[in-house]
Amino acid sequence: MRRMCVMAMLLLVTCSVPAFAHASEPAAVSISELVSMQSGLDGERVRFSGEVVSEQLRGGDGHVWLNVLSDGIAVGVWLPKAEADKVTAFGDWEQDGDVVEIVGVLNEACDQHGGDLDIHGESVTVLTAGTPREHPVAWWKIVPGLAGLVIAYVVMWRMRRREERPS
Repeated sequence: MRRMCVMAMLLLVTCSVPAFAHASEPAAVSISELVSMQSGLDGERVRFSGEVVSEQLRGGDGHVWLNVLSDGIAVGVWLPKAEADKVTAFGDWEQDGDVVEIVGVLNEACDQHGGDLDIHGESVTVLTAGTPREHPVAWWKIVPGLAGLVIAYVVMWRMRRREERPS
């Protein structure tokens, strides 16, 4: 009987440990859900991903701001500088930024930062490194441009000839 109790306890502990570890992990949400103001997640730990755009902005107290873009919506994330330094590429015209996963606390109206929506980030994981963007030249656009210049020159030349004629 004692042996059965020990086996039952081991089985219970083995099965419950992964459940407890999984319960503390915040659910993944999209940025559009976060900014909806009806998510019911104010003050909750959240996990989301997106591209880091712009640059690091000083946030004071050893923190920096990162702008994370996803679904056409950018959210400010206030992070410890050591965590934010994991990000090496910031999205702009020349390159795509690092795609990161952020875990932090959602504040729909943060008292510490002027009442704006923000995330107080706890951790950053770089999912995909940033890559350079290509901007190929569309050579066909030269033809309409040159045609426009020729038309403008002809119109200007004819106007000057009219002005030079004696009336």
